[in-house]
Amino acid sequence: MCCSIVEKENILVNKFAMKKNVIYLVILALLAFAVIYLFKFKGDRSSIASQLKDFAIADTAAISRVVITDKQGKILVLKKEKSGWFVNDTIPARKDIVQVLLETLKRIEVKSPVNKPMRENVMKQLSTGAIKVQVYNNDDLQKSFFVGGPTMDGTGTFMILADADEPLITHIPGFDGYLTVRFNTNAEIWRDREIFRYHPSFIDAIEVQYPTSPAESFVLKVANKDQVSIANGKGEMVKGNVNADFLRSYLETYMNIQYENIIQLAPSTRDSVLVPQNLLATITVVDKEGAQKSIQIYKRYWNGRAFVDKGTEVEFDQDRVFVVINQKVVANGQYRTFNKLIVRYQDFTNPPIQPKN
Repeated sequence: MCCSIVEKENILVNKFAMKKNVIYLVILALLAFAVIYLFKFKGDRSSIASQLKDFAIADTAAISRVVITDKQGKILVLKKEKSGWFVNDTIPARKDIVQVLLETLKRIEVKSPVNKPMRENVMKQLSTGAIKVQVYNNDDLQKSFFVGGPTMDGTGTFMILADADEPLITHIPGFDGYLTVRFNTNAEIWRDREIFRYHPSFIDAIEVQYPTSPAESFVLKVANKDQVSIANGKGEMVKGNVNADFLRSYLETYMNIQYENIIQLAPSTRDSVLVPQNLLATITVVDKEGAQKSIQIYKRYWNGRAFVDKGTEVEFDQDRVFVVINQKVVANGQYRTFNKLIVRYQDFTNPPIQPKN
């Protein structure tokens, strides 16, 4: 009987121990599940929070398109092609300003959150007046965010990512200014200002015509760097030795000729200022592939307002000219830039005759 009681007690003890073990195992399993869940949940939340603060794009070389939309709904599209960047599909883009944009997208960082008293007001500004920026890699949207105005001190820019609900203050480390102006929808600001960008080896011919002085007009035919023929406007070939240094310098001038800005002339103004008596020269360049580009250089009229230059009243701008590109676009150009192209047939002879002023 005693043994029976002892056995029963042992059985009860064993059962109690087993229950405790099961409870411990369940608790451990729950703790393990809780730890895994918390790590995953916090990790996901941390990852999401990080993404909602990350404006920068590490690999800007992979960017194929940037779409900028202003508060009026005006859209500017920058697209990368094999030959370079283009604005709205057809306009060659300025390399320097595109590089500034790409550097901005690469280096932009969060400077600080917006403090609570300002947050509501900043959100209102962003919702009504922000610039929307969308960055693509082919057809994949890589980043979308909204750009607001500057902070009070002008050293930060209010921005918010498309999927975020809190605005942030952004900046570029080392840059003391705001970034809004880098996201402009004015196509003319992005337009490449280069008129001529030819390496001498890529030039096939240059023709310069002076309407009132055909004897000073000329045509350069470039076979190679050592073989260039020069004829005047009457078709007469250059007499005497060619000034090789002057010729090389002149050809190199066509590596970088830019205008200042595109202008819109009213039809009445255009008809009164772009007239034969104001035409200084017509210049046509043909490259080795047969592509042609031409410009007409006109005296820049001051709309009837005379100004004094060295004691003499003149009616034309002494610092700038009108440049008509391919008989379509009218631009302002600096006289000192385009005067380098206005040389005479005789200037290619040896010894050289200095170009006219």
